[in-house]
Amino acid sequence: MTERHQQPDIASDRIVMLGVNGGPVLAPDEAKPALALVVNDAVYLVDCGLDTSRQLLTAGLGFAGIRGIFITHHHLDHTSGLPGLLLHGWTARPPLPAVDIWGPPGAKQKATQLLAGFEDEIALFQAGGGFGDFTAPAGHDVEVPLDGGIVPVMEDDNVRVEATRVFHGPEVADAYAYRFSVKGTGKVVVFSGDTAAHDANLAAIARGCDVLVHETQDNSAIERIAAGLPHPRGEELKKHLFEAHSSVLDLPAVAQGAHAKKLVFSHYTPVAHPPAVWLAMATPAAEAIGYKGEIIAPKALDVIPV
Repeated sequence: MTERHQQPDIASDRIVMLGVNGGPVLAPDEAKPALALVVNDAVYLVDCGLDTSRQLLTAGLGFAGIRGIFITHHHLDHTSGLPGLLLHGWTARPPLPAVDIWGPPGAKQKATQLLAGFEDEIALFQAGGGFGDFTAPAGHDVEVPLDGGIVPVMEDDNVRVEATRVFHGPEVADAYAYRFSVKGTGKVVVFSGDTAAHDANLAAIARGCDVLVHETQDNSAIERIAAGLPHPRGEELKKHLFEAHSSVLDLPAVAQGAHAKKLVFSHYTPVAHPPAVWLAMATPAAEAIGYKGEIIAPKALDVIPV
């Protein structure tokens, strides 16, 4: 079991943990959810929290390699970085190519409305900033039956992407997990999105995966945080966190049930413990059930080999 993984050769297929801090409240020195799967130098971005553009630069990925953006659900900590990515990606050198956004219903409308109000800024740079014409993103609503199942999302030379529905509270009508099958190596990477532990659909889409990137939560901190909020906000938050997220203590069993070879934590809530603390919580749970896979508790910008 590993706290942080040795950085792989930059030419290899890998996951770059651009942002791993969950929730809508900003924290100093923490980046909001965004995960980059890099295959043959093409970047497949899962979620796009506020800090995504800067993290792409810091990680050395830039914008030119982005092939698509896959939104797990429409909570703002997963989407608030989209306008900045599109605008600053357009002005980057080399620039962001014409990009597609896939996600639950609403993704298509979101793509057409993302830059409403920025028309003047775009026009000014097109007229005098030395930049080419701005190309709006193409949005795609991924429709998953209410009773679950695994549906195709997209396919290109590098990957085949599929999605399933996961439970993220009754107020979130559509929340998805994504499975990426890498054509060149046969490796499979699954991103859970935000979900309650032991979700049956997630178990199905993650079956036999090489890497399961799963959200994680410290349930022991919830009561304390909820108690500091005025009524009824505290009770509402507590209910959501307990029923719609996954305790770190449950994740080794989730990975074992899916026969996942490697378990990677992400979307740390409701507090940003150091990675060693998350790993210390998970290790006894893994030992108790005999999960033998590698467990990684990464920081932002850590790189995970695929």
